[in-house]
Order: sequence, then structure tokens, then C-alpha cells
Amino acid sequence: MSGQPGRPAIERGYRLGLAALLCVACAVSVAATPDPQAALLACRNLNDGVARLACFDRESAALVPAAAAPVLAPEQKFGLAPVAIIERESVAAQRPELAEVQARLVGIDLGMDGRSELTLDNGQVWRQLSSGGELLIKTGDIVKLSRGVLGSYWLTAPSGRGCKVRRIR
Repeated sequence: MSGQPGRPAIERGYRLGLAALLCVACAVSVAATPDPQAALLACRNLNDGVARLACFDRESAALVPAAAAPVLAPEQKFGLAPVAIIERESVAAQRPELAEVQARLVGIDLGMDGRSELTLDNGQVWRQLSSGGELLIKTGDIVKLSRGVLGSYWLTAPSGRGCKVRRIR
């Protein structure tokens, strides 16, 4: 027997409470209907206006399929900072990362500092990181963008020349 008076009664109360909680949980799971329309119609039987409205809101929301989170294609994620990727898509649906992307050059803008901004046909805009060296590229060329080390990216022109670049859009 326990050394504290009333201890067996308290333990019996805990057991009864646990058994009651289990019964309620089982009753709720059995009473839950897989038919969403029946669950919605069951809301009409509630007398309390606030509870009825909450029931209608909950059951009608269950009828609408959840909107799919926008998922960027690997080509769209290529070169973006991780923070920008997280802002643009749900973390739950990650796709495999690409090692390289090829795209057609649709625009070349030369900055005052001698560095080029390169616009690709997929909508991406890349900026040359160093101003030295001629790439020998023109609009319409197919360029290859590949991953470098430590999060850098490398653009290779059809001429075989290349440079480090950073995606700006």
C-alpha cells in the first residue's frame, strides 16, 4: 500500500480520466464521416449560431482542394540565392538541383564599369563579375552556365571563353 493517504483514489481517478478520454477519442473517430457533404449537412443540426457557422466554415474549407504551392523548375532556381528560392516556393516540394543550364542570349548590356549584363531567353539576367577579358559573344548565341566552387557560377560562350557571373534577376 502507498505511504500517502488518498493516493489510491487519485490513481484510480487518473485511470478513469484516461479511460474516459480514450472513449471520447474513439467515439469522435467513429462518428467522423468520410463523406464531406454529409459532414457539411450535419452542421445544420447545431443550435448555437457561432458553433454552426464555425462548423460550416470548417467543413466547407475541407471541400476546397488545397492550393498547390508554387514550385520552381530547376532552371528557374539556378543561380538564385537560397533566400530567394525560399521566398518563391514551398520548402516541402524541393526538386533536384541542376549542374548546368544552357540558354540563348537575347540581350547584352555593357555597364559603365565594363561588366556586361546578359539577358537569356528563359528570363534570367546575369552580371559579369570581373570587367577584364572579351567573351566574344553576340545576341542569339547559346551560352552555358555551370556551377563553380563555393556558390559561384561560370558562363561559357560558344567561343570557349568564360567568366564568373552572378544572377541578378
